[in-house]
Amino acid sequence: MDQKETESLKNVDTSPGRGSLLEKGVNRRQAIKYGIIGLAGLAGVGSTAYYVLRSARLEGTASVFKNDAPKGELWELWKKRGWVKEAYHYRKLGRNVQCQVCPNKCVLEPGDRSHCRNKVNKGGKLYTLAFGNPCAIHIDPIEKKPLLHFLPGTPVFSIATSGCSLRCLNCQNWDISQKKPEETKDARGEEVKLDRRRAAYFTREDMARLSMFPGDVVKLAEEFKCRSIAYTYSEPTSFYEYMLDTGRLARSKEIKNVWVTNGYIEQEPLRDLCQCLDAANVDLKSFSEKIYRKLNSGKLRPVLETLKTLKEHGVWFEITNLIVPTYTDKLDMIRRMCDWLLENIGPGYPLHFSRFHPQHKLDQLPPTPVGVLMEARSIAQKAGLQYVYVGNVRGIPDAETTFCPNCKKAVVERTIYLVRKMNIEGGKCKFCGTKIAGVWTA
Repeated sequence: MDQKETESLKNVDTSPGRGSLLEKGVNRRQAIKYGIIGLAGLAGVGSTAYYVLRSARLEGTASVFKNDAPKGELWELWKKRGWVKEAYHYRKLGRNVQCQVCPNKCVLEPGDRSHCRNKVNKGGKLYTLAFGNPCAIHIDPIEKKPLLHFLPGTPVFSIATSGCSLRCLNCQNWDISQKKPEETKDARGEEVKLDRRRAAYFTREDMARLSMFPGDVVKLAEEFKCRSIAYTYSEPTSFYEYMLDTGRLARSKEIKNVWVTNGYIEQEPLRDLCQCLDAANVDLKSFSEKIYRKLNSGKLRPVLETLKTLKEHGVWFEITNLIVPTYTDKLDMIRRMCDWLLENIGPGYPLHFSRFHPQHKLDQLPPTPVGVLMEARSIAQKAGLQYVYVGNVRGIPDAETTFCPNCKKAVVERTIYLVRKMNIEGGKCKFCGTKIAGVWTA
């Protein structure tokens, strides 16, 4: 990140765009194509059409899958299963629609599929295909998310559907994140429901036909005695409606909600989500707009705004930074990232440096050198961040030990995902009484 880029991040502007699309280079033909100017606008832009013309933001839209929405019998089967739901945040542009959930701002003509693969335009309405049809279900230790300062030692009921808003070259779950819902689920045949008695005898074919709606998720979390539900593995923002409906119901049952995310979301849907969200782990993939574009096909600025909004709403969160050789292992960039976090977020939110292992489209790179991870941790600690961890690697002393920022004694000792020793009482250090940031009891 050069000096100009660094300066631009100091004054992140989240206000709606003020200039019209004509001022931003969208010509009359493009405006007509996207349904911005109606029939009345062909003769002269009327007041309503002019307002839409000014407020629509097509310049940030992502590529979409043209004419790729399910059709015919497949569409009817998907609806019969209940795996289709009208989307919550979108704008109608005549027969076209624009998704408003993430910064991709997909504009879909009838029959098109969104960049995340999960949403389609059918008959001038935006629908999600990722509802009640998870392709991955597990019970994990909360430390796996990773969340080290949130209900330590407790199990979390974890679900995912296909789809993702980004295209990370190093994705570890590309086999579901870069797939359509129809490639992970099968609406044909008899519907399958999951209950505790059958959980250990599930086949891959069962999983493909499984329906698990919000009420089912919450019920199973209760039956398995999980104090929280995690939306994880792929990118939960791409199954936003499923996550939000489940989260609201879970909140009513006093079950916590955990969002494991790339943080790539618009402010309005994020603020809605925060009403039922208890914790998050946000992947801050780098501190460079250029690297975000190259490595992840995304933008940095919306992720930084996500961190600010989570803090504003009192949602506990922890940050993961995967250090990818030749991409995000630049120590100067790591230093600037840590300085930004200290200034804008504060010292008490944990930062996890995670080791890269060769996979997906970067299988030619070596694993992150341990020395780089150690240096990154040292930089973060010197910057003033109080809780810095190293993950995805073994053999580093105290890699996931929590130390009191005052007396420096170990207050939580862990081995991989197992909590071995806990010296926190009432959210405070057992030795000196200093408050330890986090959520330690339900």
